[in-house]
Amino acid sequence: MASASATIELPDAQYRGLRMSAVEFLDLPDDGITYELIDGVVSMSPSPTPRHQAVTTEIVAQIAWYLRDHPVGRVFAELDVHLGTGPGGGDLVYKPEAIFIRTERLAGMQDRVIGAPDLVLEVVSRGSRRFDLQTKKTDYERFGVREYWVIDPERSEILVYRLIDGGFAEVRPEGDALPSQAVPGFTLDLQRVRAAFKPW
Repeated sequence: MASASATIELPDAQYRGLRMSAVEFLDLPDDGITYELIDGVVSMSPSPTPRHQAVTTEIVAQIAWYLRDHPVGRVFAELDVHLGTGPGGGDLVYKPEAIFIRTERLAGMQDRVIGAPDLVLEVVSRGSRRFDLQTKKTDYERFGVREYWVIDPERSEILVYRLIDGGFAEVRPEGDALPSQAVPGFTLDLQRVRAAFKPW
């Protein structure tokens, strides 16, 4: 039995702070830590909470079930997305909770997602709110993401941004249904999403 003074060994974020290209970043071996490449510098992402994962799973499941009968594209969870070059000239690789890409755009993305997905989902984690709502929002807008969903379980908020005339416009979901313009014909059941906000 471990003593009260025993410490838990956490994995060392060995790549954090290193400067590299997207090619180098995407070839890194998996060390069990989630990283993103922000303007050419490796950054460590916070670990998700169970509630965070429950919300992500609910949304991905809804889209995946819809796509079984309406194969208009593919949904992916926690996949590296190489958007392009950041404001400082370094590469930008984010790992959103989920993305959707239309079928006609998938052919050019065999092994890597390069360029803007049609839909990006970010679920706010501890300490990520400002980054998700400012830095990432600006980058997704700049690269042409058609729809950006930011889900904040702690504040019970569902924020939706749609690309209109080259810029994001906030859309206020009404009631329990969110029709998506990025996923043709799909409507997100917000009641089920909100149910996932509750800790068990």
